[in-house]
Amino acid sequence: MLALARQFHLSVTIGTLLLVALPAAPLSAEESRKGHGHFTTEYQYISVDGYEASTGEFDIGTTDTHTLYFELDYYLTDRLSVVVGLPLIRKRYQGTFPHDVAGLDPPNNTAPFIDDGDYHTDWQDFHLGARYVALDGPLTIEPFISLGIPSNDYPFYAHAAVGQNLNKLDVGADFTYVPPISDAFFRLGIGYVFVEETLGTNIDHWRIYGDAGYFFGPRLSGRVFFMLKKGHGLKFPDDFPPPLTDEHWYQHDRQLKHNYMNVGIGIDWAVNDKYSLSTSVMTMTWAEQVHIMDYAAIVSLTRSF
Repeated sequence: MLALARQFHLSVTIGTLLLVALPAAPLSAEESRKGHGHFTTEYQYISVDGYEASTGEFDIGTTDTHTLYFELDYYLTDRLSVVVGLPLIRKRYQGTFPHDVAGLDPPNNTAPFIDDGDYHTDWQDFHLGARYVALDGPLTIEPFISLGIPSNDYPFYAHAAVGQNLNKLDVGADFTYVPPISDAFFRLGIGYVFVEETLGTNIDHWRIYGDAGYFFGPRLSGRVFFMLKKGHGLKFPDDFPPPLTDEHWYQHDRQLKHNYMNVGIGIDWAVNDKYSLSTSVMTMTWAEQVHIMDYAAIVSLTRSF
């Protein structure tokens, strides 16, 4: 079976991150997953133009994001695996509404100015998690838990910021069904993310991912997918009255909803028994209090061991 794209974190405001992982393959009596796993290197490009506010689309400028994500998934037992990942993000903002801490009242000189039109690069958040194969077969159920911990004290007050610099806990499950007499496959991933509060604001949210695909052969498959993020948070401009220079505005990217739905298509190719290549493209079909993604293109290479 080919690699299938799994659940992921996505927020185009903070730098999109797609986590690709292999679902657990059903075991035969002679097989064992223990001591095996895979390492994934993924590249993603995201083009963003504008912001969807409560009063409509704001022409605030564009951002270009290049992400390299590295993830190791290792089985401690036949059913329990641990996951470690870290993204490196290179991002650029071009527009007439840069975020500059020097313009706050009082001025804040603790963060660098990175909305200067140039690319800036930083590591984002460590992702530490575990997955458990609760049901194994044509229908596979894998509960998961994942921690997101900032790798460093990177700036968050900027369109070009690589993240929100907040701790997160993601709890949920992936459901994969491969009908025994069909070449199709289906998946649904549901997770709830608990996020560290900022100034008392709750931005906890649901993440839902679904795809349907078809195996064209033993090594090649295609899929269509959607991803939805829906949760709590504030609205702009409703909850941010002028002059937009206080601490409340400084923390606004940590308090907004950032809700969206994306849809896309992908192709997965098992090069051989050890390597698989996945590609996909997606676009945003619904946005609420979030930067508007024109499109994203993703390529990932996975080595199994």
